Amino acid sequence: MKSNIEKVYSKLPQKKRNFRKHKVDLGIVQDIIQVFQEGQDQFTTAASMEDKALGEYENSLQTLLRAEELINEAYSQAQDLGVEIPSETQRIFERVNSFISSAQDKLN
Repeated sequence: MKSNIEKVYSKLPQKKRNFRKHKVDLGIVQDIIQVFQEGQDQFTTAASMEDKALGEYENSLQTLLRAEELINEAYSQAQDLGVEIPSETQRIFERVNSFISSAQDKLN
């Protein structure tokens, strides 16, 4: 397996150059490669963290959706029994549903 430096060098033109006519600071090439590798590593780490966070977010949303199902079930059972859900409980249900809607909007 080639190292990143070998990969970069393999992409460079293979034609020999006469560098006697040019002043080239070859150290800067290594600096560029090093900075690029650091940036690439940071990007890969951030992307991995983003993927993990997105998975956790989706799992939490599934749990919230289960709460929404239970709320709907509570309303259905109350209606079947001919009882009214107390207004304080209804406000809690509305807050839960509002939070769930907000979470769904953020995922999309």
